[in-house]
Amino acid sequence: MEQLYEELKRKLIAVELKPGERLSENALSAETGMNRPHIRKILTNLSDEGYLETLPQKGSVVTKIKRNMIREATHAHLVIEQAILSELVNKVKNGEELNIVNNYVLKLRTIKKPQSEYEMVMLEWGFYNSLAKECGREYAYSYLDKIDCDMYRLSSLKYSTYNYNVYNSSLNAWENTMVEIRLMTEQLKSCQFELLTMICSNRYNGFLVTMDTLESIYGDYFE
Repeated sequence: MEQLYEELKRKLIAVELKPGERLSENALSAETGMNRPHIRKILTNLSDEGYLETLPQKGSVVTKIKRNMIREATHAHLVIEQAILSELVNKVKNGEELNIVNNYVLKLRTIKKPQSEYEMVMLEWGFYNSLAKECGREYAYSYLDKIDCDMYRLSSLKYSTYNYNVYNSSLNAWENTMVEIRLMTEQLKSCQFELLTMICSNRYNGFLVTMDTLESIYGDYFE
């Protein structure tokens, strides 16, 4: 049951299951051999997380990416992450090591090239989760679960659309993410809170710009 849930969620985040696509309990049951009550429970959980909705005569349908939810999420993340960064800067000033963040960055450096857009999304957001964990505030994101589904899918579309080099000297989407993470870790070490907030603001303003651009390409995916 857990395996099917994770596989469906991966496909939803990677936009392999596209907005508007229908998921049939009967088809999933026949494909997996799992009974329908278990299938229904999985689909209900994914609905609770914002990936699916139940429509009359259609059943479970993949939700569209909601522009208003993206705006809410970017604002909420910006407020939360600026508070987290302030706390982390104070920890560094007091001589404390940021072991969770440092270990996560070390992990990223060992991955030369993620194998999929889904992996890129999880690694990118994992870094920001490591910042929250470092100061014991990972719970701060819990109430954002239902709107973060749209942030994840937007990130996935960003990587699938822009993860190439336009010119030999240009950076692709994943390389840009790694530069952003490197800059943030450097500014954390030097306790440059103002620069950290600027990087953070640029990140979420970039989400809004990316949303507008991607909507012009994948119009049917958005509402």
